[in-house]
Amino acid sequence: MATAVTRILNPQTNTAHKPCDDESVRTTACGSLVTATHDRTRIVSDETVRTSAAIERCGSCFDDVSGY
Repeated sequence: MATAVTRILNPQTNTAHKPCDDESVRTTACGSLVTATHDRTRIVSDETVRTSAAIERCGSCFDDVSGY
């Protein structure tokens, strides 16, 4: 059974981040949301990020995106 890939969304900026590889649920790979509380972030599916025109992807987390 496949595990769904999740992303961490900052709803304030509509930016999706990759989670860290460790077991930290809401810690981003780039570290940009280190001070954000859990009520300021949302866990969303990778499919939601890929299909939404409104959600930007973090340039530090995703290799195929430029910028921060």
